[in-house]
Amino acid sequence: MTKNKMTPLVGVLLGQAPTPTKAASIADTYRLCPYCVSYTSAGSTVIGIFSFPPDHRWWLEWVKEKPEETLGLKCAEVFFTQGVEALSPWARGEVRPNPKNSPCGTDCQECPKYRKVCEGCPATHNYLGG
Repeated sequence: MTKNKMTPLVGVLLGQAPTPTKAASIADTYRLCPYCVSYTSAGSTVIGIFSFPPDHRWWLEWVKEKPEETLGLKCAEVFFTQGVEALSPWARGEVRPNPKNSPCGTDCQECPKYRKVCEGCPATHNYLGG
């Protein structure tokens, strides 16, 4: 359970990267995301499990809609669990806002979703949420 008493939404991402090297790079980068429970690669496939605020469902669906633009994947599928709990650092309340840029290297202020549908990364000073 998070600090603000939200029940986290758990989503699973399966994606296909252009190469095994790119898949490993994507997994290494996004494994640091505060919503990430687990992120790994096997060959050109990436597998990510995320636990995030329920109103951020769009965040993982955006990867499915625009896999190249969001993560550099050729294609992606997204699934949401119905009773399986998984806790990310965010869901455990362990995220502390430190860097300007998010752990994945994104600058929230440059993102077209920031301030419109997204409050920013909770691991940065740009986070607008609770």
